[in-house]
Amino acid sequence: MATLYKGVQDPNKSILVVGTGEEAAEIQKELNGQGIAPRIQVVSPDVLQESLQNREDVAAICCVSGGVKSTDVLFLCRFCQENNVKLFFCMPELSALQKNMSVRNVGFLSFISPVDEPLSHWWNRILKRLLDLSLGTLFLVLFFPFIYIVAAVIIKRKSAGPVFSIIRERGKGGKPFERVLFRTADLPAESFLQKNYIKSLPQFLNVFMGSMSIVGLKLQREGDVPATYKFAKPGMLNCLFCKNADVWYTQNWSLWLDLKVIAKAMLNKNKNR
Repeated sequence: MATLYKGVQDPNKSILVVGTGEEAAEIQKELNGQGIAPRIQVVSPDVLQESLQNREDVAAICCVSGGVKSTDVLFLCRFCQENNVKLFFCMPELSALQKNMSVRNVGFLSFISPVDEPLSHWWNRILKRLLDLSLGTLFLVLFFPFIYIVAAVIIKRKSAGPVFSIIRERGKGGKPFERVLFRTADLPAESFLQKNYIKSLPQFLNVFMGSMSIVGLKLQREGDVPATYKFAKPGMLNCLFCKNADVWYTQNWSLWLDLKVIAKAMLNKNKNR
């Protein structure tokens, strides 16, 4: 924020905030906290051009409102160039645009477009599949037979019927698949098989068959399958590092991210922030 007032030392000039008094107060508070006490004035975006007519007391303009018209933006740029006034735009969406969008220049034109999803490339999908197969096979060979025997004894002692419960789900591209879980409907709530991470272990069979990934997206049971399922699969584990985590995960996927999610899940630290 200090750059907003850098070089503006004339006490007769002020910072003009295009927005509300509340937004201007936030800017004033931030600058005061850095030992800067400028004079701040507020103007509504509806009367922006009229307010700037014959103004010589403006040192900087901070455009906070999202309601500024495109014609007013051009007017602001021209006004600031002609009067040596600093111009700043506050864009809450800018960090998201920088993370999820890329700029491509064609001659003197600039185009902004979504970044390519890592899993849209076949070599990344192969790497992710190799990770799923290696970890999934290791678990199924070394650990799952013993877990299955214990689970089968507990389930069969409680009720007749299959050891597994099959749930129909939709996965990548909306394609249906059958998710495998231990059947625990007849078990008491305190049974260790009722713990979600135990009950879900048969999903390694889905991982081995290719309908799920160890780390992937949340399952979708109702409504349209979102666009995030175009390349990524449903996962036994979901990335929970931020809001809108499914979208963030598809745009930032890497083998390191998958391993990080697995490690945090094992340490019970894979949580929303």
